[in-house]
Amino acid sequence: MTSNQPATHSQAVVDLAKELAEYITQLQRISLVDLSTQVSQGNISIPQYTLLSFLSQSSGITMSRLAELMEHTSPATTGLVDRLVAAGLVERFGNPTDRRQVLVKITDKGRELVDRIKANIVTKVLGLSEQLNEEDMRTWVRIYRTIVAHCSRVNQK
Repeated sequence: MTSNQPATHSQAVVDLAKELAEYITQLQRISLVDLSTQVSQGNISIPQYTLLSFLSQSSGITMSRLAELMEHTSPATTGLVDRLVAAGLVERFGNPTDRRQVLVKITDKGRELVDRIKANIVTKVLGLSEQLNEEDMRTWVRIYRTIVAHCSRVNQK
């Protein structure tokens, strides 16, 4: 075992973790290439799609919160938003409870783009599901839910 691996893990678990790491890397590469192809058809970048995805889950987000969610600087986020406003995919509006704040929300056109890309992802997952039974799919969802919850907690620290 290497020095950065806790001694509580057996060699078998370490070997499985290494194999999973390789699969995760391969899936990430495949997913990014596919997502890149899809978003380019909508004439946006992956960071712009990520921003649209955050906005699709809210009725309006402040620029500072968007920058935080994107893990970008405020100027970088402003540039993304500017391009999305120009494309008619998002709009800015004043916060009715705090006039100092500017909120950003997704437009119908932006929501349609996000929905179309997500529908394509669902289609690909359904194609994959032909190789799995329902129990496997439920296990897959449970595992991914656990991973996302863990990563969310780790990133909040």
